[in-house]
Amino acid sequence: MSYVLGIDAGTTGIRAGVYSLEGVVVAQSYVEFPSYYPHPGWVEQDAEDWWKSVVKACNSAVKLANAEDDIFAVSITNQRETIVPVSKKGDPLTRAIVWQDRRTVEEVRRIKSIMGEEVSKITGLKPDPYFSLPKILWWMKNHPHLVEKTWKFMLVHDYIVYKMTGNVVTDCSNASRTMLMDLGKRKWSDKIAETFGVDLDKLPEIRNSGDVAGELRSREINIKSKPVVAVGGGDQQCSALGQGVIEEGKIKSTTGTGTFMIAPVDKMRGGDIIYSAHVVPKIVAEVSIFTTGSLLEWVKRNFFHNESYDVLNEEAKASGVGARGLMIFPFFSGAGCPHWIPEAKGAIYGLTLGHSRGDIARAVMESVAFEVKTNIDLMESIGIKIDELRLDGGAARSVLWNQIFADVTKKVCLVSSDVEATARGAAMLACLSVGFSLKYVLEKFVPSFTTVFPSGIDYSEIYKKYKIMRDVVLRKASD
Repeated sequence: MSYVLGIDAGTTGIRAGVYSLEGVVVAQSYVEFPSYYPHPGWVEQDAEDWWKSVVKACNSAVKLANAEDDIFAVSITNQRETIVPVSKKGDPLTRAIVWQDRRTVEEVRRIKSIMGEEVSKITGLKPDPYFSLPKILWWMKNHPHLVEKTWKFMLVHDYIVYKMTGNVVTDCSNASRTMLMDLGKRKWSDKIAETFGVDLDKLPEIRNSGDVAGELRSREINIKSKPVVAVGGGDQQCSALGQGVIEEGKIKSTTGTGTFMIAPVDKMRGGDIIYSAHVVPKIVAEVSIFTTGSLLEWVKRNFFHNESYDVLNEEAKASGVGARGLMIFPFFSGAGCPHWIPEAKGAIYGLTLGHSRGDIARAVMESVAFEVKTNIDLMESIGIKIDELRLDGGAARSVLWNQIFADVTKKVCLVSSDVEATARGAAMLACLSVGFSLKYVLEKFVPSFTTVFPSGIDYSEIYKKYKIMRDVVLRKASD
């Protein structure tokens, strides 16, 4: 038998999956790594932890599949925007700054003041601490000696590919999240680099997803068959590929740490959403809501000690529509699309002694659905067609949350039978790198879906109240 290996380097851990050429998951392994929070709003990770976890997860999955001699292609998908400076010897010079990190507010203000809307026209992105350019500018301002020693700034994908092959490459979908790539030309932007003094020689070569990055040379990974390592892609674009979202009319919504929605479009259409490169030769309109699944995990950790998500879901269901008047504003890591207020903070409104932990959990689910609806309404207002909403990520395991999404958005939701579609998308890119057609991998790898229809519950009045209070919360953050 022949297999491909898809590696999903997420925000909290590494998932490695061995897939047959029929798109069947043969074995999976997941290994977590730590994040560090040295100051409020700062989020860092150690790149060596990524690599150690990759080795452990890959070796475990390959061993479980008994596939040491049968892997012929590998590809990586990753948490995007997270970036680390690396020395000529290949050593991380400091911890990586993670996409969730909010320290670069001043750098974002500088980008806005110098380039204004032009940066969005070039890159498709809205200036925000989320992206990689502000992180590089922060190092340039606060640790210039570190930048001088930097050989390459590497995204998570780039670092793992480098450790596997010795080659330094990135792909268009990841590069388009740095705020340094010209989205129309699919190359690094000379104008942005010159404006902010960024040395483009310190950035990886941009290639297309599914190209060959090199041969697996690392001896730490126990694969004997000398597979090729494919150029991979950003996690959200790979998730879209894994769910077959490559044409207009389809949109996927992945709720894991955050919620990320992707809709293929023919061109940038403006609005307060952002645009990125897909892992196929298309662009995507994209929505980023930073704190969603991680917020529910926070509720579970603080209010459901040593209890399962099944218990949480049961109590949230019992709370009922509207969470008995409780509202949560999920801006615990700033407000993303379409607000773009990095200083925003989370808030719980309407809390009384009569409320329960189930009400809090329900309010989280509804607030995320409200933010999804806000962004769907915005997309449709600028002419983006949305016929259906495809759901994956850890939250898609919640029958209740899936129904809330359908009821709030009034869209038919298709729930993926493989909620880990991100690693599946990476496996599909691995197949492309050795000559399989896109048509073939879509036919074989796109999973089946369960359809969730709107139940008829009317959230319109609750949503109106939510928007009024949200405006108050965001206005306060902007003052």
